[in-house]
Amino acid sequence: MEMDVAGTVAEWIQQSTKIVVLTGDELSSESGLSDYLGLGLNPHIRDFRENKDVRADYWKKLKEIYPSIFNAEPSPSHLALAELEMIGSLDCIFTQATDGLHHKAGSNSVIELNSSMLWVTCTSCGKDYSTDEVLSLVEKGDEIPKCIECGSDQLKPPVSFPGQPPPHWETREAWIRLHNADLFIIVGASLEHEPVASFPFLAKERDTKVVIISENQSPADDFVDAVIYGKPSQVLTYIADKIKQGITIT
Repeated sequence: MEMDVAGTVAEWIQQSTKIVVLTGDELSSESGLSDYLGLGLNPHIRDFRENKDVRADYWKKLKEIYPSIFNAEPSPSHLALAELEMIGSLDCIFTQATDGLHHKAGSNSVIELNSSMLWVTCTSCGKDYSTDEVLSLVEKGDEIPKCIECGSDQLKPPVSFPGQPPPHWETREAWIRLHNADLFIIVGASLEHEPVASFPFLAKERDTKVVIISENQSPADDFVDAVIYGKPSQVLTYIADKIKQGITIT
């Protein structure tokens, strides 16, 4: 890890008045979760709506992996960001992850760009359920759970399946927060696709400092103010510790 750069980033955090953070699946991986969106879990939305076998297969797969999601514990990265929210000027975290681990770590201002796997919506009548509640129906023998309000079997987590646009409100809110930020930190996130691919460049157009922390290279690396290649948990823990060292408790 590039300690000198990390120390500089710690100074930028202390000097900033409004910080936004984008996180992604590298943080989920640190908590033992794979990239479920990349495992073929989510079918094309057209197939899901029109084919009962596709819906049955989806709920079978979700039943198998959901306990890992529900029981996962926040990584040191999640905990360090929750600390920075308490002691600094962190305005919000927007995340590509759907596992809810930022909430579990204690972060209060979280925008889930891809929504959450922890709840399910009936796309016919709009009733919401916890994912546990819906999977209990699957465990009782219903291959495809049905809404207790309207009887529809068109239930799904609010995450965007292939063929669906990303949630609109979350993307808009993230851009508003980024528009007003003076420091943008990208941690373990993928910048390969929109809407987030343009976020670093939009921030730089407004003279916002941009930092990328990741084990992987990204298309924006040559255009931002600082890049730290390393495990997010190690980098963020180091930065949080540096900032805490400079805090005087009275």
